[in-house]
Amino acid sequence: MRTQLVSALLLLGTLTPGHPAPGLKEFQDGQGKFKFSIDTTLAPELEGWAHKELAPVVRQWYPKICAMLPSGGFKPADNVEIVFRDDMKGVPAFASGNQVSCNKDWYRENLKGEAKGCTVHELVHVVQAYGQAGPAAKENPGWLVEGLADYIRWFLYEPESRGAEIPATNADQIHCNQSYRISANFLNWALSRDPGPMLAKLNAVAREGKYEQGFWKELTGKTLIELEIGWKEALKGGTVAAVPVAANTLTEAESKEGWKLLFNGRDLSGWHNFKVKTIRPGWQVKEGTLACVDPHDAGDLCTEDQYGWFELTLEYNIASGGNSGIIFHASDEGDAVWASGPEFQLEDNAKAGDPQRCGWLYALYQPPNDPATNKPLDTTKPAGEWNQVRLVVSPEKCEHYINGTKYFEYQLGSEDFKKRVAASKFASMPLFAKTPMGHISLQGDHGQVAFRNVKVRTLPAK
Repeated sequence: MRTQLVSALLLLGTLTPGHPAPGLKEFQDGQGKFKFSIDTTLAPELEGWAHKELAPVVRQWYPKICAMLPSGGFKPADNVEIVFRDDMKGVPAFASGNQVSCNKDWYRENLKGEAKGCTVHELVHVVQAYGQAGPAAKENPGWLVEGLADYIRWFLYEPESRGAEIPATNADQIHCNQSYRISANFLNWALSRDPGPMLAKLNAVAREGKYEQGFWKELTGKTLIELEIGWKEALKGGTVAAVPVAANTLTEAESKEGWKLLFNGRDLSGWHNFKVKTIRPGWQVKEGTLACVDPHDAGDLCTEDQYGWFELTLEYNIASGGNSGIIFHASDEGDAVWASGPEFQLEDNAKAGDPQRCGWLYALYQPPNDPATNKPLDTTKPAGEWNQVRLVVSPEKCEHYINGTKYFEYQLGSEDFKKRVAASKFASMPLFAKTPMGHISLQGDHGQVAFRNVKVRTLPAK
């Protein structure tokens, strides 16, 4: 589609050879493994939203989806195109090969609603790539294909929207094979015992064209009919989880890559308040999150283990006007975590009073200006929504990411770093950024904030 569009523009004389189509944005994921493009040439009114709102979602979630849906010998598309079209009456979006086509009229009406989630659903179809196993392969039932895409969308990408919840009063009228949200709800329940590995096995069978109804017995120990009965009884009893059952777990691929969970979703094991072995009551496990519910009686929370070079990912949801932070290399020798550890700032950029914005290295580094706003780059979602953080601390460079967008990089101990510290309030703190290893700390004294999917893996030293 994109090639045809560019060819048409060349014929019309609105595009010259060697120049990109108007509205075309090309970008990569944070690892440089995948390339993406979003073409709003036919929908110029969506260009700003697509670049600021949609691109970070694609950059962050396409690699995640690829990790969730592996199978032997399969390599997902490494170049994904998203094209907005004006010829898709009644169809919001569809995927074909490595391309997602989007109905510009539908998206324009749903920018604050389902637009981004709809795109995530179609990205799942790109990664599924079912139907390529050869002529002997069995065709997968539509309810399974669409149910898997909606499971990842509603229960992993946007669980807070509760878009696939089913009232108990509807349990008798539904079946697991009704596709989309209903099938997603069933899959969320059926895979809940071990969601990461079970999802990967189910996807692998479907991709290989070997899925048949009897596979459920092998996967879960129960037939599909037995599972449906159990699911409907759970719905009636109100025991189907409203939060994603796959939160605070590791995929099989993450385990192989050395990732470790810092929060298990059930208790506060592995954490303590700064310089003590206890945890103040302001920190609690709430609906599967690590939550600061009372900042007046929380303090800074620290990992039991200490880390030198590492990669950290997590999701946070901050209250209106909230202010928190992720501090690393925190030493017990200081009077506070920030006396030794640099801080990755977290806050509600819209209402928090601190001039240091979310994602900045507190008082030391900030991202460049966004040409669209002439203000420092800001890809955060509003207070009350989940945001994703990636922090890389390595000998060569440290990197800050918010929602898949890289803000900046720096090197601990470099001349530039030392000059910035000398010119900051940290100059009077003899331990600041001097410890090569320390605790990872979450601040809990400036507002309510919740964390989930807190994961870390160590990186090699020089």
